[in-house]
Amino acid sequence: MATNLKTLRERAKITQEELAEMSGVARSTISALEAGHFVNITAKTMKALARALGVSASEIFSGL
Repeated sequence: MATNLKTLRERAKITQEELAEMSGVARSTISALEAGHFVNITAKTMKALARALGVSASEIFSGL
């Protein structure tokens, strides 16, 4: 699954650790998503990341 997560996180000028704190999602999950590794991600996790970044889930999890 391709994501825009890293681009959006860097645009927000926050680290993976900060995003993890803001979203409640493990930093290891964020790292795996940014690296393009398959991660079994729930709707709850998708929404938490999107909320923390101030974007929609579709903006994060759209094909590049």
